[in-house]
Amino acid sequence: MSRRAHLASLLVALLAGFAGLNMLAAHLLADTRVDITQGGLYRLSDGTRDIIAETDEPVRWTFYYSRRTAADYPEIRSYGARVRGLLESYVLAADGRIALTEIDPALFSRAEDDALAAGITPVPAGEGDRIFFGLVAENAVDDRRVIAQFSAQREALLEYDLSRLLAELSRTAARRVGVLTSLPIRPDLRGARPSHVIDEIAAAYEIAWIDSSFSALPDADALVVIHPPRLAADQIYQLDQFVLRGGRLILALDPLALAAFRAGPDGLPPPNARRSTGLPELLSAWGVTVPEDEVAMDRALGLPVQINEDGRSAIRSYPLWFSAGPVQLSAEDLSTADLQRGVNFGSPGHIRLSPVDGLAVRILAQTSEDGALIATETAAGNPSPAALLADYEPAERAPVLGVRLSGLFPSAFPDGAPAQQPDDHLPISARSGDVVVMADVDWLDDPYFLREDPAFGLSIVADNPGFLLNLIDLAVGDPALLELRSLPISARPMTRVESLRAAAAAAYSDEQAALEARAEVIDAELDALLSGRPPTDGADTPLETRITQLQAEMSEARNRLRAIERSFRQDIDRLESALRFWTLWMPPLIILLTGLGISIWRRRRTLS
Repeated sequence: MSRRAHLASLLVALLAGFAGLNMLAAHLLADTRVDITQGGLYRLSDGTRDIIAETDEPVRWTFYYSRRTAADYPEIRSYGARVRGLLESYVLAADGRIALTEIDPALFSRAEDDALAAGITPVPAGEGDRIFFGLVAENAVDDRRVIAQFSAQREALLEYDLSRLLAELSRTAARRVGVLTSLPIRPDLRGARPSHVIDEIAAAYEIAWIDSSFSALPDADALVVIHPPRLAADQIYQLDQFVLRGGRLILALDPLALAAFRAGPDGLPPPNARRSTGLPELLSAWGVTVPEDEVAMDRALGLPVQINEDGRSAIRSYPLWFSAGPVQLSAEDLSTADLQRGVNFGSPGHIRLSPVDGLAVRILAQTSEDGALIATETAAGNPSPAALLADYEPAERAPVLGVRLSGLFPSAFPDGAPAQQPDDHLPISARSGDVVVMADVDWLDDPYFLREDPAFGLSIVADNPGFLLNLIDLAVGDPALLELRSLPISARPMTRVESLRAAAAAAYSDEQAALEARAEVIDAELDALLSGRPPTDGADTPLETRITQLQAEMSEARNRLRAIERSFRQDIDRLESALRFWTLWMPPLIILLTGLGISIWRRRRTLS
């Protein structure tokens, strides 16, 4: 066989072997994945694996994704691959209990109709197209949960959303939430006023209402206590032991609960309304104090209110009523991480924290750095915005409005149970518990987040209901959800490039700022001269000459500014060209030169 034929046969054999190896690997390693991404983008958390392990019946996942249309949108295409990869990780971990189907709905097709009917929300694209990007999950009895649209803004919560959806389909019965309150919001009682948050809870869970005279707590997955009535020692003890047995408790307390005095349907405030609640008998053992003599305010975040000033109507920012936005809410806690509209508070209290062994504390909400404290009695007098700002003095640190406590809780009754209580007293938590304490009640009152618009009707203008539902969902959901990590985002910014851009910009910023300032001075002087006002500089210079000088200076300054911007763009272009060379051209050149070097070396060796 000639050398050329031998080489051709060798190449054919190598190609065939490579193809055969790929086919063998695809068959034997189809269910094997290795995640080497930074942060483990496709590696499931232990909490998710626990949820999958507890899923007994098969689940169908239908992934509606307009792949062909999304191909023209790099961000959507990239995130679509991200979502698909994580969905496949679930399928592999479920070992046949999750069946995944991906559908690319064509325009005016049956698949498009099915997606719309299931609740998938399409995103408008160019030329009349729409991008479907959502998930429909169903179990064996056709219970359905839907993620209407995957949003890259929720990428850090992607695994949580999928695991929550899976956990909800695995539930055999509705979750039960116990509610204890002194506010007139219980629908079955006379004189009750409408409450949006109660309607939302009732729509998602079974509510077990707790009477103020309760002698035993109901069997519930979680307890929500909103501005409670006066509680006896044995009732506080039952709350204490509920938490120590692993129960989840959500407390909304307040030193100045304006909602307690809001008029009901009869136009009168509720009888025996309580102005303040703090539960120090319970919370002091857990390192939490809600002082009854102070409330928080924030002039930087104040909500607009209409007031009367000297007989005129005016809109002013009111520091006692303010909105805590994403910056003031925890970015780590799942209950607050995705709240973009903020949570509105009304004359809230604040929380003082003391360390307690075994308890972890996470701040859920706080004021801005400009937050301040004011005496409760002063705030109760309905002071004007001007009066609040007159003696405003920011606190040393931002007042804390809400916290989450988790871990092993010590009992608030170290000496044992009160009389006539069972003997099974727990001095410390039997298992990890979870307690949320909010130092405000008014954030749950309708006027703080609902607005009546003559044209559009009732609308929600803040994330107050969503915040409460998130808290309850975490409390009554699968315990694994509480431990679920937030995923790292898949975007990997070119930090080196950005730092070089920043350095290049800084090199010109000082000179540019000086020229812009000089241009403003010249422009102002020209305006003065052209309007007939006497010059402030160069009084001995004829007017026309001075105007000509200033116009020349202005032209020179603008030319220099354009030159600076041009130089800046040239530096950035050179930087990008250098990066393009080193990343796109240099690697193949190195390979080519290495190959040529090896070829020359082998030829010289053969000749020698």
